[in-house]
Amino acid sequence: MVDASMRSVVFDRISPPPQPGALVQAHGRIEFFRPRSRISMRVEVMELAGDGLLRARVDELRRRLGAEGLLRAGRERPLPLLPRRVALVTSPVGAARDDFVRNARARFPEIDIVVVPTVVQGDAAPRAIASAIGRACGAEGVDVVVVTRGGGSVEDLMAFNSEPVCRAIAGCPVPVVSAVGHERDLTLCDEVADVRVSTPSAAAVAVAPSREALEVQLADARQAMARGLARAEEDAERRMAARIAGLGRGLTRAVAEAERRLAGSGGRLGPAASRVVARAADDTRSAQTRMGRAAAGHLDRGAGRLAASEALLRTLSPEATVSRGYAIVRDRSTGAVVVDAAAVLPGQGLSVQMRDGDLAVTAEEGGGGV
Repeated sequence: MVDASMRSVVFDRISPPPQPGALVQAHGRIEFFRPRSRISMRVEVMELAGDGLLRARVDELRRRLGAEGLLRAGRERPLPLLPRRVALVTSPVGAARDDFVRNARARFPEIDIVVVPTVVQGDAAPRAIASAIGRACGAEGVDVVVVTRGGGSVEDLMAFNSEPVCRAIAGCPVPVVSAVGHERDLTLCDEVADVRVSTPSAAAVAVAPSREALEVQLADARQAMARGLARAEEDAERRMAARIAGLGRGLTRAVAEAERRLAGSGGRLGPAASRVVARAADDTRSAQTRMGRAAAGHLDRGAGRLAASEALLRTLSPEATVSRGYAIVRDRSTGAVVVDAAAVLPGQGLSVQMRDGDLAVTAEEGGGGV
């Protein structure tokens, strides 16, 4: 057995500090104490190794994701009661895929499952799984994404403790169910997903509703709805009857009140009506007088305007112009007045209106020769 010791300053540089039973790699120098024949090692550098190193990396990533608010607590989204389509991200071969599909279709045979295959272990697994989750989230009609694989060692499950996989789950627009490993296994993708279950079979139970249970629930709901409608109808009829009775009493009171008010108003209505009729008769006579005067004035003004217009019309008429010694030349065939000599053609028949009659002429030359 070798006694080992190290300076505290070296120990403080290890983050996180190793826990009892953790596997570490220690570097230092061996010392031999002759008086006691004791060999010891002065440790100068110590590093986590094996599962301890892996768990330390997981803890560090958990702290970062928690600081960003990406862990499940407080941000879980509920699963739909009956998803249209379920995307299953898992290995194309293996019991996880078969367990989920078999149990989901046993519960609801019509469930639509699309398998998005990916490697689930090895150096290439983190990027491959994250890419598969992205394809699953973007598939048409997908309401739920299930990420699953069987159990394994800490090293086997490290792909599901990786940052790409956790961020892909956190960025998925639909709820994600994580079913990685067995009951005792806990990965970071379990903490980021909306729902964490222990096995692929449990994921099927969480995602796929039982058809028999749904039928029972629907039957119960129909019965409850029928009972509720019956109670509502009875209550409505009872309230209607009460309101009809109240309305009858209210109408009786309203009629009695109206008759009382009408009787009280009758005595005042007669004298008031007489006064109104007298004022209306006076107003009518006054209005008739004003209307007669206004009509006479309008007739006088209209007669004057008519006489002036008649005199002006006589002055400006063609007959008045001809009577003063002028003549009017017209085209004999159309009767149109000829105002330009240049418009007259040779041989064109013309009619000349004079004071004592019309004269028919024929143009011998164009442009004014007759």
